[in-house]
Amino acid sequence: SIVEFFDENDGYKCGYCKSKTSAFSQGMWAHCMNTEDYQALIDRGWRRSGSYCYKPTMHKTCCPQYTIRCDANAFKISKSKKKVAKRMRQFLLNGDFTPTGQEDLDKWKLHCDKNNNGETSMSVDEQPDSEHWAPAFIYQVPANQSIKVGDVSTSNTETLPSDCISHIHCIHNIYSHLYAMHNIVVGADPSKPPCKKAKQIRLERRKSKNPKVKCKQQQQAKSLNEFLPHLDSPVDAKHGLEVRLVRSSPPSVEFESSKVESHNLYTKYQTTIHKDKREDCNMKQWMRFLVDSPLNPGTEGPAHGYGSYHNQYWLDGKLVAVGVVDILPSCVSSVYLYYDPDYGFLSFGSYSAISEISFVQRLSITHPNIKYYYLGFYIQSCPKMRYKGAYHPSYLLCPESYEWVPVEKCEAALKEKPYARLNVLNDAVDNDGIVTSLNTVRCLYKHTIILYGKYKMHRNREGNRTAENEDPRVREYAQLVGRSCAERMLLYRS
Repeated sequence: SIVEFFDENDGYKCGYCKSKTSAFSQGMWAHCMNTEDYQALIDRGWRRSGSYCYKPTMHKTCCPQYTIRCDANAFKISKSKKKVAKRMRQFLLNGDFTPTGQEDLDKWKLHCDKNNNGETSMSVDEQPDSEHWAPAFIYQVPANQSIKVGDVSTSNTETLPSDCISHIHCIHNIYSHLYAMHNIVVGADPSKPPCKKAKQIRLERRKSKNPKVKCKQQQQAKSLNEFLPHLDSPVDAKHGLEVRLVRSSPPSVEFESSKVESHNLYTKYQTTIHKDKREDCNMKQWMRFLVDSPLNPGTEGPAHGYGSYHNQYWLDGKLVAVGVVDILPSCVSSVYLYYDPDYGFLSFGSYSAISEISFVQRLSITHPNIKYYYLGFYIQSCPKMRYKGAYHPSYLLCPESYEWVPVEKCEAALKEKPYARLNVLNDAVDNDGIVTSLNTVRCLYKHTIILYGKYKMHRNREGNRTAENEDPRVREYAQLVGRSCAERMLLYRS
């Protein structure tokens, strides 16, 4: 790995809170990097954007960004994610994109918009039955006035007769007296067993007749793969969804053949969803941001190798979404996702995440070390970034000890203040960040691999007396990347 470290101390515009000068980070340019080193870096809070690697200055920046990862093999799919997968399955089975089926597509979009990713508010018809706790009549009260009867307040715009108030109090007292006489209790009777759903009752009845029938509690839980329709597409489905993993760096033949279509999709996504200017989404910018990668594929790893890939989602031969991922020795790291906004009602953000978690599970069968799914950064102060904590079980990286802490144990501390030490239950320290000597830091100087101590000696012999001034910058570099990485990677010196 060959890196060039930048000393960045000036604040810049934050992409989350939009403050102009309150974001701070450290960065370095990776000319090339092996996947083992990058795995170690992201486990110290680094991330990459193209070939540029950066680490937020956590105690200083306005919106601290905590690295988050999910244990893929222990992943429990939530009800809302099941609904996303079910919606995709039902659409593949029944949807229609032909011109005559546009009405069907519009219905699907309207249905998904109403459900808001599968979760709706309670409708009027679903409100709790009030018949058992309130009288079945309503009196209207004058505008901007209200009267209180027991624990009930009412107000409206029509006039209440003057003699009705006393009637309401009288009736309220009668109801209270009757409730007390008959021991009427609001809510479920705690002395009786809880009610069962009709489906559960039918299963138990069937089991009593046939012991081989299993009740719902005894049925084996479905695997994540069984929820994903693109892995098991029904033969009678109207549409087919195919997910192709293509290497983006160095580019494979499959990637090159879809390069233009993928860039056009990115442009449509950025201009529609993020309101970017079209000229800012040119091919060069896309390549630099999501295609270029410093990661060396190497010869080890899964069948397709470690490195950088594009996970392409093809719907009936049309590219509708792309997930940019890195496959590393211990994880699959999500870099970015873009999709066709016309298909946003299919919730590709959630669907791609559970699809990539499933991908990690399959990789772990042959490569047990690959067991985590990294979702990038978690930002408690940014509502749009807190959704990442919903993929259970997930863990945040402590910015001081670099230990992993369950998200649930971090929420209280992060609500109090944006930056916090996460593992408060122990006094662990960052041993890898303790640099006692700079002489073991490896450098690349004049095409030669050399230790930093010898580098300074060469510079002094050449008459350069400013070499000593580089010590603070090199020490900061070693502390940020960790001593082990500093002794493996090559720090470029000019």
